[in-house]
Amino acid sequence: MERHTRTAGRRTAMTTAVLLSLIATVVGSGLVAAQPAIAAPAAADTTTADTSATVGADAGRLSGVGDLVVSRLALAEPVAESKWLSGKPIADPAREQAVVDAGVARARAEGVDPDLVSRVLRDQIAASKLVQRGLFTRWTHEPWSAPTTAPDLTAVRTQITQIDDDLVDRLAAVAPIAAAPRCAHAVDAERHRVESGLDSLQRKGLHVAWSSFCND
Repeated sequence: MERHTRTAGRRTAMTTAVLLSLIATVVGSGLVAAQPAIAAPAAADTTTADTSATVGADAGRLSGVGDLVVSRLALAEPVAESKWLSGKPIADPAREQAVVDAGVARARAEGVDPDLVSRVLRDQIAASKLVQRGLFTRWTHEPWSAPTTAPDLTAVRTQITQIDDDLVDRLAAVAPIAAAPRCAHAVDAERHRVESGLDSLQRKGLHVAWSSFCND
């Protein structure tokens, strides 16, 4: 019985020694390495932070354009008032093309991407007409809300022309954003910055005004 106990003890000691030797070999060879799996989330967090910072910076650079877009959109109402009282149609293809042609000519003279300028100006025109149509619909169904006076349309168009010229100048600085992969995110951030101060009709116009800015 005593001999059996000593034999079992020796076997246990040998088994323990073998296991310790195997563990030492595995650890020493580097087969056990959990650190890369732990480090991965940190790398992902860094990438996300960098992406958010880039989008935020691009959105900040778009604010100058965004302010002009809102200013132009605000002039849609006085234009609509003038057309309502004069009976002129909302669409004016000849003038609209003249606006785009003038902007493109200015862009080429200043070395700004003419395609970008053409897209952006056409979007501003479309946004303005959307707001004007919405107002015409409202005034038709609510005659008591229709305007009885309106500013001189020529004076309003002078303001619009100045805004369009300023837009061309501003677009020169932000053209690279239009071609960037995260352009849509930057545009969304810029729209969000200003839309709280707009009514529902103007918000719809705002989306149209930015719809073709990005190259995609």
